[in-house]
Amino acid sequence: MLCARRTFVQTLSCGLAFSGAGLLVPQDVLASDVSLRERVDMLYSNKFTFNHRGQPQITVGLMEGQQQVFLDAPAGMLALPSGEGGTSISGGTRWRIKLTRSQPSRQRFRVVLEAFAATDIRAIDRAVKAWAKKGLQTRECEVGALFGVDGAVLDTRRILLTAGLHPSEADAIAQAKLLRRQHGALGRLHPEIEQRSSGTLVATDLDRGTEIRAQGVLWFSGRGKSGITVRDVVSGSTIGTRSKETRRYHGQIYIAVDRRGKLCVVNLVNESDVLAGLVPAEIFASAPSAALQAQAIAARGQLLAKIGSRHLDDPFLLCSQQHCQVYAGANKEHPRTNRAVQRTLGQVLMRPGADQLVDTVYSANSGGHGEDNEQVWPSHADPQLRGRADGLVAEKFRRGINSSNLHEWIHGLPSSYSRPKTESLRSSYRWTHAIDPASISGNPSIPRGFGLLRAVAVLARGRSGRATSVRLTGSGAQIEIAGELRIRRALGALKSSMFVSAPHPDAYGRLVLYGGGHGHGVGMCQHGAMGMAGAGHSSAKILEHYYFGSKLAKLW
Repeated sequence: MLCARRTFVQTLSCGLAFSGAGLLVPQDVLASDVSLRERVDMLYSNKFTFNHRGQPQITVGLMEGQQQVFLDAPAGMLALPSGEGGTSISGGTRWRIKLTRSQPSRQRFRVVLEAFAATDIRAIDRAVKAWAKKGLQTRECEVGALFGVDGAVLDTRRILLTAGLHPSEADAIAQAKLLRRQHGALGRLHPEIEQRSSGTLVATDLDRGTEIRAQGVLWFSGRGKSGITVRDVVSGSTIGTRSKETRRYHGQIYIAVDRRGKLCVVNLVNESDVLAGLVPAEIFASAPSAALQAQAIAARGQLLAKIGSRHLDDPFLLCSQQHCQVYAGANKEHPRTNRAVQRTLGQVLMRPGADQLVDTVYSANSGGHGEDNEQVWPSHADPQLRGRADGLVAEKFRRGINSSNLHEWIHGLPSSYSRPKTESLRSSYRWTHAIDPASISGNPSIPRGFGLLRAVAVLARGRSGRATSVRLTGSGAQIEIAGELRIRRALGALKSSMFVSAPHPDAYGRLVLYGGGHGHGVGMCQHGAMGMAGAGHSSAKILEHYYFGSKLAKLW
């Protein structure tokens, strides 16, 4: 039995009430808004619509966990209790939204053992039998989406083989760790919603004093072309770098109740407008045009590939943070990146079979050599995501980075397109990181009682030389950590896990790591794309190098 995102939807009761000077609302207006139930259901589905120009409209979560939200629009706003096409209430330029009588969602969690393309029936059947021999009954849960565009059918669906059903997230995490350690399971959590969150939104027009009450969700649209401004949007992806900004967005803004029973702010926007605010947040707008176009195509592929597979328990498809892709709204747009988006409109990378999107992941700097996807994330090997040496790299490094050439690779500053010409960016290519032995206490994956860090030993590496398993020796314990990102976090937010250790501590007693690259190294290297473009390579040539065997297609 499949447990797809759409299956989890439950109907919320919906009602609407208004108060304010000079505003009268007859009862038949409330009766005419019964479509609100279906519209709320859509927030939790993997479906999306197309605008009149044939572009997908995507919902992007901007903030969660808010007590109140402030919106502004210089020409005034329309409040849309039923979404576009329903009742509209003309309002002023400033609105405040609060939440009353809210309830968080009730969830259960399954542990993901393996993931497969939905069409790979034989592999799924083999895996079900294999897990049964290990004493685990599995359930198939479908994520992703199936959609047609101009005669082409795109299938991003994945089948997750899951085990167990835990009422507590903590219990599910503990079981996931156990299954990962004992049987090599993926160990991710797959949420199921027993009862969706609920609450009454109270929106106040701060110019006119009008108050609107709506159950579950309320849409807003700005008059004119100036869009809507959201105050105090949290920016930055890591603790210590977060700040709040006032950001302007195209399209509509809707306020809904998140899974914790707080307010979340969501942007319903055309795909090209998302990319206009996303591309300059992910790559320098000053980069060569071919690199910007390659980034736009890769980012578009990521948008489509992640629909229906992330944020399954949230009232939006994607988030605006690094977890999905960094989307900074209209304020960050730049003419050069806007041109790159428009010149590549509708273009995506397809696998050789022409019905599967390439998973066009990317990172800042590969360090000169890309990494195989399964070495970074627990998954099956992706033929389009093979770690390859960047252009200009010497022949002795082209078969991969291993024990025989690792130290020369790290210390020798080899030539490659990924090696930035700009001095300020070179620390992304090769870097030094000194670790105070007492500083890693409390970092992710570091247990209590670990004590002072004494030594770092790499147990396994991927094709690019990135550490995939390490042993950390502390004054109180010794632990092993697997996973590129977990290693980086445990050692204090390393730029990458491509590193070697100095044989002795420095003069301050710190353990010194010499490393290369910035990010996971899978897929396109953004600095490498800039280097290739600067050398005269086209966006198609850049993408062909980083996504081996892919084909460029235009969908709209």
